[in-house]
Amino acid sequence: MLNGKNSDSRGRTRAENAEFVIEHIKALGLLPNSQSRLMKMHSAMTNPTELIQPDDPRFETALEAERDLQVLGFVFEQADMHPTDAEFQPLVKKALKDSLLPHEDRSKSKGRDAQFELFVAAICQKAGMHPVSCEEPDVTCHVGDIKFGIAAKRIKNVTRVEKHVRKAAHQIENARFPGIIVLDTCVALNRNNERITTQIPEEQFGYIYSEAINHFVDDFYDNIQDWVCRKGVRGIVIHDQQVRFQPNGEWSLVGMTKFVNPASKNNHCKRDFTMFTKQYKMGLPNLIHL
Repeated sequence: MLNGKNSDSRGRTRAENAEFVIEHIKALGLLPNSQSRLMKMHSAMTNPTELIQPDDPRFETALEAERDLQVLGFVFEQADMHPTDAEFQPLVKKALKDSLLPHEDRSKSKGRDAQFELFVAAICQKAGMHPVSCEEPDVTCHVGDIKFGIAAKRIKNVTRVEKHVRKAAHQIENARFPGIIVLDTCVALNRNNERITTQIPEEQFGYIYSEAINHFVDDFYDNIQDWVCRKGVRGIVIHDQQVRFQPNGEWSLVGMTKFVNPASKNNHCKRDFTMFTKQYKMGLPNLIHL
């Protein structure tokens, strides 16, 4: 079951966070269609029924809202705290698109692609990597006197890793900034969007989740070095988020972030990536070091 009254890390209930997101979308002059994924999630989260049971037709909608509405709530929090650039509203408009569930959009997913760019920009905002802009390669930010270009890519199939990494590296090369590739692997590592229903103790779950991401990195590490060579790429950040059934009987969103340095033998690149990761980590929501 899912309780709409449970609070997130910011003290808002699920219902309050759903209202927060939709209010901010409307404040941008955007009117989401009542049948859009975000409005369906908003409806599920703000319904007066206290508990949404697994046999309720809204249950999968509510579970996916754990991910999308929390991400967008975080995005709009940072937008409230810092000025946004001209690309913010168009990206939010794009984020209104897509099907209700992410695995239903395995070929094109402009909505969640834009949502991911907004999420990465929000992390940079929270981390104080100002000024932050939504510009080529996808996001730019600053650490000290270095301007970094970030290419953000959602991978929906492990067979497409090379295509996405090469494209991101090409964008970084064209932008002519020291670059970071940031990957979302939510669908690639969970093609059918299956929920983690086993109530695994926290410490054990963290280890298993971390090993899954490490296995993904190990499979591609040597190839990635070739794909990004001489393109200005300083490192790769991997974000993964899944919906999990906790040992306490509650559903929640969990995430894992992995930093990969494919240019570890280049001291200059290594130094830049170390500077970037140290600052970027400060913007990660609900960070726990494993």
